[in-house]
Amino acid sequence: MPNKIWRVVDLLDWTSQYFQQNAIPNPRLDAEVLLGHLLGKSRLQLYLDFEMPVFQENLTPFRELIKKRIARTPVSYLTNQKEFMSLEFYVDERVFIPRPETEQLVETILTTQINTSQRLLELGTGSGVIATILAVHQPEWDITATDLSEDALAVAKKNAETHACTAQIKFLSGDLFEPVKAIDLNGETQFDWIVCNPPYIKKTESENLSPDVRDYEPEIALFAGDDGLAVIRRLIAEAPEYLAPNGKLILEIGDTQADAVRTLINAEPAYRSPKLIKDYAEKERIVLASVS
Repeated sequence: MPNKIWRVVDLLDWTSQYFQQNAIPNPRLDAEVLLGHLLGKSRLQLYLDFEMPVFQENLTPFRELIKKRIARTPVSYLTNQKEFMSLEFYVDERVFIPRPETEQLVETILTTQINTSQRLLELGTGSGVIATILAVHQPEWDITATDLSEDALAVAKKNAETHACTAQIKFLSGDLFEPVKAIDLNGETQFDWIVCNPPYIKKTESENLSPDVRDYEPEIALFAGDDGLAVIRRLIAEAPEYLAPNGKLILEIGDTQADAVRTLINAEPAYRSPKLIKDYAEKERIVLASVS
């Protein structure tokens, strides 16, 4: 960027073109999000202030953001923000970036007809968006969220605090059901819902991933063994022990895993009437299974 008086429109045009030349997906959107973040403006405000000059105090950090995006650092890690179901959440390299596809998993829970307060367990909470959104929408529910990563739990707690849900969500450190078992040695704790967005990518498919994902997001949140089912297999096998009568297991799966997951569920006699729900792209992506 040579010395000149840069306006918002100039920066957006130049950055979009530079991102496009470097094969960055969504070049215009990324330029708008990064500049808006730096200037404290929404994308709409940027367009209303097209002619506003941007001075060196902002040009220098904007150059650094551009360099990091060219190196394929995800935009959400550069802004430390991600919107999920119309709420803003903090994210950084310690956690998997929430995807829009996961919103349908939460919506499935929220649209289920329930007349009583529920006990819900989220496994592998990561940034805590699922537990926090459910707490915001269902303030009477008792929610427990676990994660193997202490770093991820720190982010989840930060998001729960931002949305005033810390009193409602109990965060536990450990692998899947282990922290629940540790505080309930008699096995008396049962849940109406067990929810999880597990890792489900085959380790052998890592080279097929975008560098934004492969090189920056936590491996523990992405990969699940040679077949991508290592965690899903454990969830399906172990969940009935922790589900109350008529309790439900709901989880997100990969878009090619429906048949394999259906076989795993059908092999467990504890489940009745399992359903695989299609996403908006008509892919079976959500598993919903109840116990007797």
